[in-house]
Amino acid sequence: MQLNISAPPNLDLHFPKDFVRGCPRTVRMDVDHLLLAIEALDLEAVEVMLVLIEQLGLEKAIPSRVAFWRLRNTNPLRRNYQRATLTSEELKALIKIICTIAKQLDTGLRLLLSTHQQMLDGKIEALGLQQNQAFLESYLERFRSLYVGRMRSPSPLSKDEIRELALHLLLRLLLCSGIAGEYRLWSSLFDGAID
Repeated sequence: MQLNISAPPNLDLHFPKDFVRGCPRTVRMDVDHLLLAIEALDLEAVEVMLVLIEQLGLEKAIPSRVAFWRLRNTNPLRRNYQRATLTSEELKALIKIICTIAKQLDTGLRLLLSTHQQMLDGKIEALGLQQNQAFLESYLERFRSLYVGRMRSPSPLSKDEIRELALHLLLRLLLCSGIAGEYRLWSSLFDGAID
């Protein structure tokens, strides 16, 4: 993955006052799932994320690879769940990483989502898009494999639910890829969040 980096502006966003204990569990789950989807889209994504931490000046919030791993494991569904929350600065850092990568993946995200719609419409063969379908199925299988491997066992989701989550995350990432993606993602994370 080739990244064109320009440091995004600092987010002047805070946890809503309702969440006195910090970052809600559903927000931690959503953020980790978005990062998992990025991993399923690009096998080198974790290394790219670690490079971005330095390039975007996020070392204060995420000082090391181990710290990044610990932040990912604040997702309560994780096999290696760390009984911790995310600070506002840590969440902002993860959102910057997600949105920066989503911008680079914009074209691929649109392709995958349109391919899924063409599958639903039964147009893949007529349009000769079998290669696009194979790319989508590859992403879905990688996501399922990562999800099953990282989340607690037995999986809280069925195979079909994992597939639906993977498709939903493509839409969420596309939301992050546009103008003001960080603000939109922040708002969507807290909309209906559960502490």
